[in-house]
Amino acid sequence: MTLRISHCRYYGMTTTSSATADQETSYRQKASDAIRDLLMEFECQPILFVGSGIPQRYFGAPTWRNLLKSLATALPNGEQQFDYLRQKHEDDPVKVGTELSELFFEWAWKEGKSNFPDEFFKSNTRKDTFIKYMACDLLSSMTPPSTKDIKGFDREISSLSDIKPHAIITTNYDLFLETVFDGYAPVTGQTILKYNTNSFGEIFHIHGDISDPSSIVLTKSDYDEWTERKKYVSAKLLTYFAEHPVFIFGYGLGDDNVKAIMRDIGELVADESGLIPNVYQIIWQADPVGKHPPDQAIFSVDGKDYRTRAIYTNELKWIFDALKSQSALTSINPKLVRALAARTMKLIRHDIPSGSVAVDYDVLERVAQDKDELPKLLGITVVDNPNQSHPYTITQVATRLGLKNWQEVNKVLNRIKEEKGTDLRSFDNRYHCKIKTGTKETSNTRKWSHEAVDLISNIIQGNDYEITI
Repeated sequence: MTLRISHCRYYGMTTTSSATADQETSYRQKASDAIRDLLMEFECQPILFVGSGIPQRYFGAPTWRNLLKSLATALPNGEQQFDYLRQKHEDDPVKVGTELSELFFEWAWKEGKSNFPDEFFKSNTRKDTFIKYMACDLLSSMTPPSTKDIKGFDREISSLSDIKPHAIITTNYDLFLETVFDGYAPVTGQTILKYNTNSFGEIFHIHGDISDPSSIVLTKSDYDEWTERKKYVSAKLLTYFAEHPVFIFGYGLGDDNVKAIMRDIGELVADESGLIPNVYQIIWQADPVGKHPPDQAIFSVDGKDYRTRAIYTNELKWIFDALKSQSALTSINPKLVRALAARTMKLIRHDIPSGSVAVDYDVLERVAQDKDELPKLLGITVVDNPNQSHPYTITQVATRLGLKNWQEVNKVLNRIKEEKGTDLRSFDNRYHCKIKTGTKETSNTRKWSHEAVDLISNIIQGNDYEITI
């Protein structure tokens, strides 16, 4: 049996006219700076909240409605049945999916019986098993086994993979994200409620995934159960939303899945105006960004408004690059980090308090007081990476401060030299460093730190300042 798949390309590829190129570049620079500032403020990896727009972009995965339409083609007179159900239920996909589930059950016990395993026809098997089995089989057949099988997005997917998020939350059934983020472990169903959120490298499928068809949320009874469980899931994920930057990709504005989670989180972490300040929604628009796109996304739930920060874009790579800019985890094995975190938590919560291990308190005191001691204890080398500590060229410093050109920055540096007797450009320091870029003596580039940006900004504003070398 062959199912006809209805595709819907989301996050499609677009181009920007030369007339708006400068405007687009300026917007992206400011948004990138805002992302980096948020990552610097929280000093941890971001959480990604990923919807169906991402698999739609990379391999043409169906929308929820198109998935139901594709499933309906297996049934006798399926397309007409699907159109009838959409009209009958006013295009409510939950109600359509629920009635399709009943039709699949009837069909499976008659002419469709050969499409299912024998164990499905036992009295202890739920009726919705048949449609869920078909849905998972369809998505499994569509999902590329490797990102190398996806053409045209090599660099973009590479940048996405390089983000190395602390964790990923998704309502997607497919396992595409597991192919992008090598070593990340899928967590689904009731397992989420038992999981330790201090761990690293998990993909939380809060609506189930195709490895366990019974776990996916598809019918009205599934959604009723999910509604009951959602508060507990939200409470479990609250640590992520309170302690990490969160970036939402692949969901439309006002998506019910986002609103449901954001309402529960917003009740706890939103400020007085309803803003959840560490959450960004990435909003796709095919046209180039206008002069002043909204910097916040607003959604109403039960009569109350909540807001997240917003970035509008018709490309994704530059956002992925900004998110990965603070990451030094380029070659880390997520499985190793998970194991390390789990063992550390067991030591803190159980082994040390219970006295089941011998404790060298001198070592623990050094670890508590010196940030470099714990890496040494774990056999990890602390790397001094100037591209992380000093990420800006002098031109980028000027752009970040809204100055016309790098010469304006140079004037401030000359002023510092005159007033404090220190030329920050003459040696490596917390504000400036010179990086070798080639074999010639003159092959080098000067880079500037976040502290340098803050210092220069302070001087431009006319404030008193001190130089700390």
